[in-house]
Amino acid sequence: MRKVKFPKELIPELEERYSRYWWKDDEELDYNDIVADPFKNLIFTILSQNTSSSNTRRAYVSLKRKYQINPAVLSRADPKELSQVIRTGGLQNIKAERIVQVSRLIMENYGGDLRKVLSFPKEKVREELKKLKGVGDKTADVLLSSIFGQREYFVVDTHMMRIAKRLGIVDEGASYEEVQSALKDFLPLDVGGDRLAGLFWLLAKYTCDAKKPKCQECLLKGLCRYSRGRGS
Repeated sequence: MRKVKFPKELIPELEERYSRYWWKDDEELDYNDIVADPFKNLIFTILSQNTSSSNTRRAYVSLKRKYQINPAVLSRADPKELSQVIRTGGLQNIKAERIVQVSRLIMENYGGDLRKVLSFPKEKVREELKKLKGVGDKTADVLLSSIFGQREYFVVDTHMMRIAKRLGIVDEGASYEEVQSALKDFLPLDVGGDRLAGLFWLLAKYTCDAKKPKCQECLLKGLCRYSRGRGS
């Protein structure tokens, strides 16, 4: 593993290049409402698993049109009917089952209020969330980061995992926790906060592409082990 840091002087250029990709809110989606409601945020994150941002939006808006998005309603939903409602998000049968099961567990264990989990001591919140069906490290951290920020709960998805390995700040076989720790150390989150984490994710998604990385135009090509190995 290499100990390198994201150059703070590149933050304005990162903003200039990637702010155009920033998530755009609209009345039908109401992303602010999703972030403010832990249960809606959890459902949105389940819908986002293994699909694109646009597909996630379509699936969530479709779900919102058909159902009230709360545990009491979704715990009683028919998984087959629900799967058809969210089919634009892909893996609809698996996600429908997860949504119904997690809603039932929240009803049974927390009286239908996911906020009760967030009242636990901070070190136990993540552990408690991961008891819910379909909630792994990433899904738990998406929810927690919306409350406590990325400096405490940095979200690692396939894009973040890929760029960390290409930069060389973790080994190829690094675990979720190792990548999370390395990226928190790499990024100056004390300066850029959640906005920086989001812009860096957009760089990972749109420039550090899995199949066709645009190394020549990447802001970090001078730091990147992968880029140098390609002779960029």
